[in-house]
Amino acid sequence: MEKQVNPINPEKFMKLDESKRNRIINAAMKEFRYGYKKASTDAIVKEAGISKGLLFHYFASKEQLYVFLVRYASDLMVSDYYAMLSGGDVDVLAFFWQIALLKKDLTSKHPYLYDFQNGIYAHRADAPEVDATFEREQEALYNDLSKRFDSTLLRDDINHEQAIDIIACALDSLMEDEEGKAIAAGGWEGDSYERFLDSLRGYLDIFRTCFYKEANH
Repeated sequence: MEKQVNPINPEKFMKLDESKRNRIINAAMKEFRYGYKKASTDAIVKEAGISKGLLFHYFASKEQLYVFLVRYASDLMVSDYYAMLSGGDVDVLAFFWQIALLKKDLTSKHPYLYDFQNGIYAHRADAPEVDATFEREQEALYNDLSKRFDSTLLRDDINHEQAIDIIACALDSLMEDEEGKAIAAGGWEGDSYERFLDSLRGYLDIFRTCFYKEANH
């Protein structure tokens, strides 16, 4: 049985000035990325530049803040990813290029978004149970993606499912590695993201040459 968490009404918090709201969200994501148990509300308010009283005005507890962040991160990512799929089936390489551009946009606003989301899974044993809707939405998203990739562009003499798995695993690993470097450096600086995009283009060209019917498609 799932643990019951006091209901959260984020409407008042979401009406905050966007700059202040994002400072609080980013400070909380930064602190929670290494686990709920280790996170300190003192560190969050210090990072956000607010009083603890203001934080608890919007969230009755550390637990409520965490549950809100899980919901916020899920809603943000799922809505944007599905928006990318609204046009129908997608070319797997074009999809990962669009993902890179989307992540650039999202991390410019919330630098610790993906690190926080990874932490939800990595430290779940020490965290409050959250609405299972979060995991169901993530699972549905990935299942939908696997059905929406256009395999007609792939060579006929290879296993399309395996080729897509190879491409997805390699590019996921590349993007996670680059995100980790950026987070360790305090965010994307200067032309660092453009350098990453140049590197990604190289990988996409290799995969297109190896797996696609027309390398120049």
